Amino acid sequence: MAVKKPARARPDTSGEFDSLRVWRRVIVYSLVVAVTIILGFAVWAWLNTLQQQRGKLRIEARLTANSARALFAGLANDLPYLSRQINAAGLESTHRVYALLSAYQRSHPGVASLVLFSPGGSMRVNTARPCCAVLPDTRGHPGIYRSLLNTLHAKGLWIGQTQKGLVLGKWRIPIRYVIRSARGEPRAILQASVLLKTLTRQWHGAALPAGTAVGLIRTDGVHIARLPASHVQRLYSTPADGPLMAQLKAHPAQAEGGFGGVVFSDSAWRIGEYVKLDEFPLVAYASIPLGVLAVHWGESIAPVVALVMLSLAGFIVLSRRQIMREQRHVEELALRRRRSAVTGLPNRFALMEWLDANLARGPASLMLLRVDLDDFHDINAALGPDAGDRALQEAARRIRVTGQAAGGFVTHAGGDKFDIALPGATLVNANGLAQSLLHALGAPLEIDGRMLRLQAGIGIGCYPQDAQDSAGLLRVVDSALYGAKRDGKSHIGLYDPVEGDLSSVRLNFQHAVERALAANEFVLHFQPIVDMQDGRIVGAEALVRWLDPERGMVPPAEFIPLAEATGRIGAIGQWVFHHACRNAARWLRQGHDLHVAVNLSAVQFASANLAVRLREEMLSANLAPSRVVIEVTETAVMQDVERSLGVLNALHALGIGMAIDDFGTGYSSLAYLRRLPAQTIKIDQSFVRDVDTDSEDLAIVRAIVALARALGRKTVAEGIENAQQWKLLQAIGVDYGQGYWLGRPVPEDELRALLGSNQGRVTAVAQQTTTQR
Repeated sequence: MAVKKPARARPDTSGEFDSLRVWRRVIVYSLVVAVTIILGFAVWAWLNTLQQQRGKLRIEARLTANSARALFAGLANDLPYLSRQINAAGLESTHRVYALLSAYQRSHPGVASLVLFSPGGSMRVNTARPCCAVLPDTRGHPGIYRSLLNTLHAKGLWIGQTQKGLVLGKWRIPIRYVIRSARGEPRAILQASVLLKTLTRQWHGAALPAGTAVGLIRTDGVHIARLPASHVQRLYSTPADGPLMAQLKAHPAQAEGGFGGVVFSDSAWRIGEYVKLDEFPLVAYASIPLGVLAVHWGESIAPVVALVMLSLAGFIVLSRRQIMREQRHVEELALRRRRSAVTGLPNRFALMEWLDANLARGPASLMLLRVDLDDFHDINAALGPDAGDRALQEAARRIRVTGQAAGGFVTHAGGDKFDIALPGATLVNANGLAQSLLHALGAPLEIDGRMLRLQAGIGIGCYPQDAQDSAGLLRVVDSALYGAKRDGKSHIGLYDPVEGDLSSVRLNFQHAVERALAANEFVLHFQPIVDMQDGRIVGAEALVRWLDPERGMVPPAEFIPLAEATGRIGAIGQWVFHHACRNAARWLRQGHDLHVAVNLSAVQFASANLAVRLREEMLSANLAPSRVVIEVTETAVMQDVERSLGVLNALHALGIGMAIDDFGTGYSSLAYLRRLPAQTIKIDQSFVRDVDTDSEDLAIVRAIVALARALGRKTVAEGIENAQQWKLLQAIGVDYGQGYWLGRPVPEDELRALLGSNQGRVTAVAQQTTTQR
């Protein structure tokens, strides 16, 4: 009895995919661990470096504060004493005052000069000049003169603005004290001038990193001293407004603290520490550039980062070799899996991957064509499988060349079927490609001496109108192909939702709309339309919302496109107009003089009996047509201009107001625009949104307003979001405005409340809202 040999086991390729996946995970995990270590150490090192540097800066700020305190504390005691001595000697005796001040200066070398001013600011005595010498007039120097006058309001020691002295000719710090009479009236101003370098000389010896700045600043932002000092005139004459001042304002009771940001002194990004001088309105600080801190931080982490990166690089090099070896093998397997063995084209599996990847990006449209060769089995039967394969390969070549020329992704679905996916195409593009495919396949084909002509049926499906995913799109295109084959050979079929598998989706939506209409699930919100000159509400735009019992409030952007695709937009639009007219009639009965604006979809605008239906609704609501404004988009009007003129003229004859919506986003012809009987042009919010910051948008809005005026039309600006836009559009001459800053879409009861407040004006409310923001 013969023994059967065991069948040879096929090589298991699944392990190769698994090993590659595991290997990649190992690399990813290794990278994650390495990056985590580096980041963790970097954060720790940064915080440690920051803490160390702030500690050094705080010590330096305290030393700076102590040196300033020592200088100013002595003068704070001496100047009042000198003032009493001067009073005793007599202010009128210049010689005695000069002698008294000179004697004090000789025993206090830190004081460069002592000066006595009159309350009016004139210089009477200056120890830097001989007694009774001619002294400069401070009134010729506005900065010094203003500084002197400001001193008169001081009740104690006054540390003035650091200035270049008129007599000394050097930068000095004026410390002043007002000599007053018994009744408190100013009799003179006594000033001790301390040279700026006398104070900053003590700061040179600090062992701090390069770029360190040490300074003394008044609590009102005026610098007293800074080392180093660039742009000296600007530094000592302009109040600072930077991170240090912000910190002082935010924490007025805090004696010490830190700050960081772009500083006023040198416009560099710095971190620093400050210390307040409790006895004086002064703050001492020390700061370093952020770059210096970064250098210290980099030096501290460099060894660890280098070690980790070197280890990681070695691991990656070794791993890369293994990955490439595995990857080549996997790619070979994947290529075989995703390619047709006969034609070499991507197969159905590759098409599904391509569709999933492209549909995930959310394209505006995607067309899918399925080509099915007619009676191809007869070629196989008559000429044999080999000849049949050659015929199929030639057909695939023709389909590939034609499809790729149109920008399509061509695949072989199996057997005698081919698919071409066209991203971003329209139905017109897809139909043109289908015609080209029929022409290319119909060219003569010679196989084994036999002349053949191929024919095919082609089905077309479209995303997102017919299907929302790749599986649905394949079902759609199969349904379309079935229709094409049913009609005969060399036919092109389009997807018919009535017969297609996906008609249930459209049917469910239609049932939902009918239920919503019957159950009053649709509601109207109204957005105010405001007169740009006085803020008065002159109208309201009716906007539909769907209060679905399962999903809650559904915005129109979710259901309006589907309503248009399923043909239910007409019923919704009729409901909106019906209720909008009744609301407007109720406003008039309540004494509110305003119109209602209603949007018409392109489907409604194309309706043959539009004017008749609108007239019946207005009569039923007992509403004058002049109280209604119909808004039609520029795109809908320009689709068929001659027909649009007829419809608009019929509405105009009824007395209904008309507005061209979203103006500027379509392709209007000025010749046609002049003929349209529309009284209003609505400027699209895409131009209004940045009109206060974008010069191009501002120019476009100006041009639209000028065009409207020339044609005798009114303008409405949509999307006003702030006071700057309001004022700018008002100045340009826009007639009316809409936007969230003026009023959001609200239910009718809230609109009536708004109409009743402030005599129907929204400007005050909007300004109040802006202030609160």
